[in-house]
Amino acid sequence: MLRRVATALLLLTCASAFAGPKEDALAAYRKFFDLFTPDNHEQIIALFAPDAQFYGTLSGDLVTTPGGVRDYFVAALDAKRGPVKAVPLEVAALQITDSVVAISGKWHSERMQDGKMTPGGPLRNTVVMQKRGERWLIVQFHNSPVPKPPAAPVK
Repeated sequence: MLRRVATALLLLTCASAFAGPKEDALAAYRKFFDLFTPDNHEQIIALFAPDAQFYGTLSGDLVTTPGGVRDYFVAALDAKRGPVKAVPLEVAALQITDSVVAISGKWHSERMQDGKMTPGGPLRNTVVMQKRGERWLIVQFHNSPVPKPPAAPVK
């Protein structure tokens, strides 16, 4: 039994030692969804590079300053709006270099309304993650609703 536990630990250690830039960037990206909770805007903002380009779901204009990203998430994650969480639905990643990874996917949010968690979305999301020093940061972010399919033609 001890030998099995030791083997399992060794395999887990080896598997994590072989994680590459794509896997590391995906791990950093997934933190966005874990942190997407009320009044958690400072931790979300820390995921973004100071010079990030940002289009939130409701952004009318491109946001290019940390203050603009902060304002967006302070409003979006205001506890007065009730509990909220983010649920990733799918994700795909493309490693561009050892320090740049593009990630696209879909997700939805769940927010408390009328006493029950109600999904919003689905949304589509594309980010570019860049490794700066020892951290993977979001340098480009775009989030928007998934378009509705076109209506069937009337015959």
